[in-house]
Amino acid sequence: MKVFYFIICLVLLYQCRNAQHSQDQTSIHITIKEDFQGVSADSLFSSVTYIPLETSKNSLLVSINKIHIQDSTIYILDKKQKIIFAFDLEGKYKSKLDKHGRGYGEYLSLDDFFITDSSIYILASDQQKVSVYNLNFEFNFDFPIVTHGTSITFNRDSLFIFTNYCSTELQNFYIYNRFTGEYLNKFGSFPKKQLGIAYRQTTFAKYQNSVYCFFPYDYSIYKCHEKLEKVCHINFGKDYMYPENFKNYSDEERINYIMRYSDPLQQPIGRIDNLFICDNFLFFTFVKGIFPYIYFKHTKQDVAHVGGIINSHQFPLINNDFIYIDDDTYISFCQAETIFSLDKKEIQMPKNLRTIKIDDNPILGLYKLKKD
Repeated sequence: MKVFYFIICLVLLYQCRNAQHSQDQTSIHITIKEDFQGVSADSLFSSVTYIPLETSKNSLLVSINKIHIQDSTIYILDKKQKIIFAFDLEGKYKSKLDKHGRGYGEYLSLDDFFITDSSIYILASDQQKVSVYNLNFEFNFDFPIVTHGTSITFNRDSLFIFTNYCSTELQNFYIYNRFTGEYLNKFGSFPKKQLGIAYRQTTFAKYQNSVYCFFPYDYSIYKCHEKLEKVCHINFGKDYMYPENFKNYSDEERINYIMRYSDPLQQPIGRIDNLFICDNFLFFTFVKGIFPYIYFKHTKQDVAHVGGIINSHQFPLINNDFIYIDDDTYISFCQAETIFSLDKKEIQMPKNLRTIKIDDNPILGLYKLKKD
């Protein structure tokens, strides 16, 4: 409960004043309007830095699935190519982890990664193993895991694996010692009828040496340690949420229920994603109908920002579909061809984007979040 009270008191203090005598202080109450809600980029960001990623035969990206910035290096996971690319902060290509195969230090799949202690941990789900490399992408060691998975993270010495409903033991989380590979624990049971259902979303968030997680159709944030501890419920209002037991439906049951909505715009909100918690704000995304929305609540603001981010003259390249947050920076990318759709008379193009070609690598945007 300490974590819950910290989050509520620090990040959601305004709700205690505006809950209209509600006794449910464990909820984030989000007001959803029927029409599209827009949030101006100017109200969120103070500045932006664009980084065009170098395009060459060694650095050509097919997909961007995860971004991590550490020690002036940008690490990008491309799941389709099973590669982690490394660029400097100007976008120049440095190197890549590209060891696809069955041999020593190689992998058949590259599903997720994290970086800590100058090491890169990767999840190779096809071979049910975790492999560890140094920051020069030299192989150190690996260890077997008992299940497939889609996401990994760490907390101190522990490595967490999310199975994404694929464990035959019907457990969603496994913990290992990340140095020795010793199996430590499993938890997060799910119904057998959900076995094999997999979701495309981020799973973990970290804050103050704790790991947090969330699930589709669950509308809750959990602390993830030796069990799941619910710390916060997200209330969009009954008209915008599926029934409470919907999260336990089979895939067939879920599809049949969703087909009741002939208009996709009328479908309830299915899941939250891109959860980020820090001292200064709480952030996550969700989809209303077909529109990607954000929830952004700063500690110094009484009201949260809720809606789809709308481009502005100063911020014309916002991408709502992919988001990574690093401290006080909102990071997204846009395809190079987007540059050519802008009205050059209204937008002053940064110098480092003026030579972009239509088939170049994507452009990263590092948007500084306003501090108040």
